Amino acid sequence: MSVLDNSIIKAENRIETSSVPSFRNLESFIVWHAGSYKHINYYNGISGETLHQVQSQTKSIVSLLMGIAIDKGFVKDEYEPVSLFFSEFFRVSDSLKSLITIRDLLTMSAGIEWEEMLPFNDQRNNNIQMNYSGNYLQYALMRPMAVRPFTGFKYNSGAPMIVAGIIEKTSKMPLEKFAEKYLFSPLNIKEYRWIKDSTGLCHAGGGLFLKPEDLLKIGVLVLNNGKWEGENIVPEEWLGRSFEPYFKTSFSDHSYGYFWWIKDMKISDNKTTRVISAQGAGGQYMFIIPEYNLIVAFTENNFGTPLVGPFLFEAYI
Repeated sequence: MSVLDNSIIKAENRIETSSVPSFRNLESFIVWHAGSYKHINYYNGISGETLHQVQSQTKSIVSLLMGIAIDKGFVKDEYEPVSLFFSEFFRVSDSLKSLITIRDLLTMSAGIEWEEMLPFNDQRNNNIQMNYSGNYLQYALMRPMAVRPFTGFKYNSGAPMIVAGIIEKTSKMPLEKFAEKYLFSPLNIKEYRWIKDSTGLCHAGGGLFLKPEDLLKIGVLVLNNGKWEGENIVPEEWLGRSFEPYFKTSFSDHSYGYFWWIKDMKISDNKTTRVISAQGAGGQYMFIIPEYNLIVAFTENNFGTPLVGPFLFEAYI
């Protein structure tokens, strides 16, 4: 029995025997290693056919879509100013806002005045305000500036809405169709669903529903440097830039790339390994460990209760 197999057994034993209530909210636990699935288990009536809201993991997928948009020539590069695409929202007098680039959106450093780290039921939460606005893109673009772009990290679910708007405007395709044509169809992802606003824009910050094993395909694509069954889907160079740690965050020693979380995890006294992750509220986690050709993913329904996936990953895997 391999070390990985033994670790999976220990994690499953903990799931089965734990008296902690949040363990009862775990919905899937999947491990992929070196070319194949090593473990797939579903809980609480969930099956492999269940579409699950991936929450903010949607952002990581939107990052891939922007890389594809650049590769296809719809967008020049991530250093393009946002005002180039939405000039009507940028006043001449607002010099700071005119500095925002696509890169600033991708790294959560646009400098927009935004507060999201509040309870979901707090009406001051800008993400909640945006969700109920009926027009995600307009709400995000109309926010005032707080600081100069690219000077610090500030989590902002409006940023991916603007990125989605740029993809739609330049490709002349709805984000849903763009994702289907250039990402989902090549990966044989056939069933999915998006939350949309009144204009038809997909919620690019957290509104995608996927089957857990289809989300794993995104991780495999990343491990394979953007290739799927020999076909180039996402440029390798884009992934390299996406996984640079541009800003330190206050979230569990993570840094932030292009809508991806980055962490150098200590695995022994003198050894660390780079972990790339897509994370979503309520316990949606996909950990990608390139050095070990490993993906570990969890879905759960723990809103306001302790998260299971990160604990199991660090304690056992």
